[in-house]
Amino acid sequence: MGCGQSQAMPPGAAKSDPKYKPEKPQNENRETEESDNENKAREGMKKVDMKPNGPPPGAVIMQDMDNGKGDDVIAETLPEEAKDGAGIKRRAKSFCNTQGNQINNVADLREEEERKQNQRKKSMGGDEEEQLLEDLFLFGDFAVTKPKPKPKPKQEEGDIGTELSLVENDLEEQIVKHYLERKYFQYSDFNVNLEELILNPMGADDGPHTNDVEAYRFAFGDFNLGVTEDELKAANAANRRNRPIQNYKVYNLLGHSTRVKCICISPNERYYVSSSAKDATIVMYDLARGREILYFDGHEDTIIGAHFSNDSKHLATASRDNNLILWDTVIGKQIFVFEHERIVICCCFSRDGKTIVSGCQDKVCRIWSTKKGKELLAFKEHEGIITAVSFSPDSDNVVSASSDRTLKIWSSLSGICTASISEHTGIVMACNYSADGNNILSNDEKVINVWNVKKQVTSLSIPIDQIPVPVGPVDGTKKRTFTMSSYCPGPFGWHIVAATSDRNVHIINPNTREVLLSLFCKAAVYCLSSGSRDKLALGDAFGNIYVITFSG
Repeated sequence: MGCGQSQAMPPGAAKSDPKYKPEKPQNENRETEESDNENKAREGMKKVDMKPNGPPPGAVIMQDMDNGKGDDVIAETLPEEAKDGAGIKRRAKSFCNTQGNQINNVADLREEEERKQNQRKKSMGGDEEEQLLEDLFLFGDFAVTKPKPKPKPKQEEGDIGTELSLVENDLEEQIVKHYLERKYFQYSDFNVNLEELILNPMGADDGPHTNDVEAYRFAFGDFNLGVTEDELKAANAANRRNRPIQNYKVYNLLGHSTRVKCICISPNERYYVSSSAKDATIVMYDLARGREILYFDGHEDTIIGAHFSNDSKHLATASRDNNLILWDTVIGKQIFVFEHERIVICCCFSRDGKTIVSGCQDKVCRIWSTKKGKELLAFKEHEGIITAVSFSPDSDNVVSASSDRTLKIWSSLSGICTASISEHTGIVMACNYSADGNNILSNDEKVINVWNVKKQVTSLSIPIDQIPVPVGPVDGTKKRTFTMSSYCPGPFGWHIVAATSDRNVHIINPNTREVLLSLFCKAAVYCLSSGSRDKLALGDAFGNIYVITFSG
């Protein structure tokens, strides 16, 4: 029967009967049943809200548009062949009933967990609960139990492991304490003790005979941390004399026709100057190539001594013409001429280059200003001619050697003598401050002495008899003597270099008094000069010049 046609009444039934209800068509009943099922499915889906945990795999998100709130509900992903609306509704209803039961089970589990937590909180006090929270370290969604500190073990007599453990614990406490007091410098993950003492970083076993320089220093790459400028200078001075000599090379350079009277290497070790016993001029040479660079022509008699300023820009020369001349080494011109009463024998620049000290045949040492060209003071306490002078590294003091067999230490500012050394038995021919200023090296013909400035005692004495005679031609008829002495250059500066009249130059370890090296020259060496890095220049009586390069 088609839709829209009325059904026939049953026999005997009257339309006026109140109990009579007309029978609905079959299509209408089907639609009503499907509508009821759809409503029930929607009610089931409303109960399923998976926002907190997200939809299960294989589910699609649908929205309930009837309530106008846009709440997310879950419907099962349907196969492609399910096209009719009734099939979708039936499958959604079945799925929502299943998920609803699962969600109810999850809710029950959560309620049970909350109930257990409440019971635990009631069973423990407030302090225990706070302690529990402090023992947990929260990292994102994870809670990690913090490790409890181990109690310090009790020390028992003879228990080495326990003693070490206690030492480590005390050390940790000291580190924290020093860090709070700003005695540590924090660099990334490192805590550096600013009071750490480092002595003799190189060649500690072969260090100098005296080591009074204490430098609080930490070296990280090219950086020095936790030191003042004065401490850094002291540390650098100590490092300049700590390297052992392992190798050396000897070069012969263009010399003179007669005895080399004076020789001096520039502090940058790029140049050297030399003059012979018959020259009134002095020549500057390129140390690497040996070629002539400049002539310094201005003296009227033999040049006896020469010395470079610390920046290598100036040169001072002492001559038998009673003059000391200050030169510009760039253009080779005179700056000042300092006149003396007698022959000027020796000279030396201060470290800052502001003053020059000269030693004269009139037994007087004089301090001259390199800026004004004037005499600043005169030291007149020697009883013989002045043979050698040397400034201390800080330029505050001068040591002078004399033919009166004494060394005198005096102030370069006031001229007051602070110490007089009478340990030599002959004319003192050389005197030199060490790089750190703590020692003074000197020699006469028979002995080499090292004087400790702070303690004011002779810390080392090496007689000529203790220097072994090397293999080589030796004239037994001549007396063997020391002719000159000095410290080795740069980082090898704690070694002593001593020249003897038997044509040999010796490198001596002052700790063991052992002769490490003996160089045989063509004639006796009467002048020598040490650089600031690794070079030593020598001049012998035949006019030969030797340059020795050390390496460690």
